[in-house]
Amino acid sequence: MPVNLLEDWCKGMDLDPRKALLIVGVPVECSEEEIKETLRAGLQPLCAYRVLGRMFRREDSSKAVLIGLAAQVNYATVPSQIPGKGGTWEVVVKPRNPDDELINRLNHFLKAEGRRMVDVVKTLGYITRPEEGQPKGLAQVRPPDPQPLQESMWYRKLKVFSGSTSPGPGEENFEAWLEQVTQMMQMWRVCEVEKQRRLLESLRGPALSIVRMLRANSGSMTVAQCLDALKQIFGNKDNYRTARFQLLQTLQKPGGKVSAFLLRLEPVLQNAVRHSPLPVRSADMIRLKYTLAQAHVSTGLRDKLMVLDQRGCAPPFLELMQLVRDVEEWQTAAAVTREKQRQRSRGAPGRQHPGASAQVRAGASLLPLQPERAVGARTADTEETIPRESVRSAWQAGR
Repeated sequence: MPVNLLEDWCKGMDLDPRKALLIVGVPVECSEEEIKETLRAGLQPLCAYRVLGRMFRREDSSKAVLIGLAAQVNYATVPSQIPGKGGTWEVVVKPRNPDDELINRLNHFLKAEGRRMVDVVKTLGYITRPEEGQPKGLAQVRPPDPQPLQESMWYRKLKVFSGSTSPGPGEENFEAWLEQVTQMMQMWRVCEVEKQRRLLESLRGPALSIVRMLRANSGSMTVAQCLDALKQIFGNKDNYRTARFQLLQTLQKPGGKVSAFLLRLEPVLQNAVRHSPLPVRSADMIRLKYTLAQAHVSTGLRDKLMVLDQRGCAPPFLELMQLVRDVEEWQTAAAVTREKQRQRSRGAPGRQHPGASAQVRAGASLLPLQPERAVGARTADTEETIPRESVRSAWQAGR
């Protein structure tokens, strides 16, 4: 960069870079007299100076002239360029502070891109208003009211895709191109017309012809619909079959939770949708229907999911996961409560009054003796009654 050249040159001559200028863009064929005459017309009215040396710059095939000043650079009066042979010659000075260095680098970048600082200002939505007492040509930048960033001028261009059998230099295969386009379309905050323009800008050859034909037949075709059509034509059919097979093989593990099943299902589902001709927004409905068909869900959760399915209101992944986990937490709490009730019901018959056993023994001694057959009958009745009562209490607790 010219600033680096100025600093290196001054360091080699033991010169303070704040007391020097560098003139770049001087044509090679320009003589010494022509250089002095141009500098005299452009710099002498502003400050005292002397020419310290000249050199050839290979990067732009021009000369650079080092100028020494009697005092430090006056940033308010030193021009950024002076008129000379072959056009204007750029005047390079050492930046005043890091902010000035940033502006200096930005100016050189804009010059290489064929842009101006005013383009950056307009792109960011700012306005310039001249202030009283400022030199002519200078203006103060004032921030506008908060508003979305305009992307009509500055944006990251998409990769190139042609759909040819053998991609040319700089072209991408369909999968890499589609991945970038999908991400950028979600990031851009521009109108649909601008998105279509940027999409067409990235297409070449057969792919461009197909999209143009589709838009000619349907003027209201969106970018998402164009991408869906390109998926059906250029998408890898083998990848689609493999992804679909993997999706169908994703099942809930025996005894596993529905939430764990959804976590395993999600990456497989996204991969299958990405390789299918279906739009990305259809993943929510596919996830809901697949959960109803393959997962072992409770009756209450199934009723809720079926209502969403019938209304066509498939929840996104995070909302569905939250709903499932809420139901699972409720079921876990209910199971703990039932277990506590079952333990209390099992321990109730064993709690008797301390004197109950003595009363039973005393009462038994007063009973008349019964034949062995009668005692055996009562024992049999008791043995048949106990298991029935146990089953009934367990069923009631399970309910």
